[in-house]
Amino acid sequence: MASELAQSTEAARRKPALSIRARLLVLALLAVAPLMLDRIRLHETLRSERVQAAHKDVMALVRQGADAQREVVIAARSIMQVVARARSLFASTGESCNRFLVETAAGAPWITSLAIVGVGGRIACATAPQVVGLDMSDRPYFQEALRTGKFVLSEYLVSRQNGGPGIVAAIRSDGGEAAFDGVITAGIDLQWMGRVAAAAARRPGSLTVIVDASGAVIAAHPEPDQWLARKLSADPLLGSMLARDSGTVTLPGPDGVRRIFGFLRLPGLDARLAVGLDERGVLGRVEREMRLAYVQFAVVCLFVLAGVWWGGDRMVVQPIHQLARTAARIGRGNLDARASTTAWAAEFAPLAAALDDMARRLAAREHELQVANRHLETLTRIDSLSGLANRRAFDERLEAEWRSASTQARPIALLMIDVDHFKAFNDTYGHIEGDACLRTVGAALAAVAAERGALVARYGGEEFAVLLRDIGNDAAVALGECLRGAVHGLDLPHVASPSGRVTISIGVAAFVPSPGEGAGTLLAAADAALYGAKHRGRNLVVAHAPVELLAAG
Repeated sequence: MASELAQSTEAARRKPALSIRARLLVLALLAVAPLMLDRIRLHETLRSERVQAAHKDVMALVRQGADAQREVVIAARSIMQVVARARSLFASTGESCNRFLVETAAGAPWITSLAIVGVGGRIACATAPQVVGLDMSDRPYFQEALRTGKFVLSEYLVSRQNGGPGIVAAIRSDGGEAAFDGVITAGIDLQWMGRVAAAAARRPGSLTVIVDASGAVIAAHPEPDQWLARKLSADPLLGSMLARDSGTVTLPGPDGVRRIFGFLRLPGLDARLAVGLDERGVLGRVEREMRLAYVQFAVVCLFVLAGVWWGGDRMVVQPIHQLARTAARIGRGNLDARASTTAWAAEFAPLAAALDDMARRLAAREHELQVANRHLETLTRIDSLSGLANRRAFDERLEAEWRSASTQARPIALLMIDVDHFKAFNDTYGHIEGDACLRTVGAALAAVAAERGALVARYGGEEFAVLLRDIGNDAAVALGECLRGAVHGLDLPHVASPSGRVTISIGVAAFVPSPGEGAGTLLAAADAALYGAKHRGRNLVVAHAPVELLAAG
């Protein structure tokens, strides 16, 4: 009685073992934890990617604005050059000059004024007649254009006509006999350029500003009236823009809203264009998407845990794992693996039989594939007409031999061979006899070259190639003469050839590869030599000689 009581007490003290379902739940939770961590990592990665994308977007926007400004300046310069060249046509009277300038500026709405300023600095004629006679000699842009003759842009200034922001472009008008007789000036509306930048930056919460070197706002979007002429000298954004010509920065803007800014110095001006995107607008969507993803992930986890709980381990998971292991062994190439060595439940027996049948079929297919691959490998390297190596085999061998010759600093030779007047042979005897001729010539070449360990290949059409290593130019030329003599000795009739028989022309190139050269150098040299042989009358062997071939060409 006491013994039974002790045993029951000991049993009560033992911790109950986890059930299969509980163990599977633990395993499932352990599996879910890395996925959750990965989700967090993906969230941070996505957030970083969105920030990087925003940086790219703002830089793209400021470049668009800068491109628009550049196009305007280029167009203005073209118009001013036209005016400078056409002065002689309208310089008869001031009225005709004014009228011509008005008509010229009418096609360019971003040009606020056009004027011709004399050498003394007085305006001779202009689109606005009331400014004629004004003294411009104290303007730095006028002085620089008059002195250098270059196209000059002024700094930011306020227009006397409309009170708006703008710049002035100036270019010297040269007269005849290397003299110059004045300066063409054009006022360019920077408000228009600001609108172009704003049109490119239409995004919720965005801010686009153009500021000069002193920090004064030249143009802005949205609410330009609020920003125009406002000083940003104490703003951290201005400090970042003045520190470098272009870049991105994330900081509170002049209105206190934290934005991702991209900025760029406008070409030809000491002014900066900045475009900012609301940081909350950029990242808010990411946060919403990730919250939704977490909810979806939680729902999926619940379904997975329910499936694990009700599926059972011993009844489903273990048999499937065992079959999966067998399938994995087969997939890794162990085609002797079999699933039928284990007794299976009726539901799994068909799958085990299918795995065994698959392994047997894969083994048979693997054997057939190996045989077919070996046969195909042979076919892909042999020319079906001549039985020689084909172009692919030749190219691979040429690259290999070239690398070897380059590494070991030893010579390599290539003979390019062409059957003379072969098109005429085909036209005279027909393609069947032409094929027979190529086979005969190829066999003769192979017989001679084989004694020297050379690779003979049909390069294409009626062309053949012979590749040798460790042979100099003289020996290669001698081999070429042997090959030419062998074909000549075949005495194949060719009534369309001046010699009355089939002959070949051979171009020879042999040298030690130089550093940085590719196999194409050898091929080009041999081909050039072959051209020289044809140029000299065919049935010849010509070695590569750059000076000689240049004269022949």
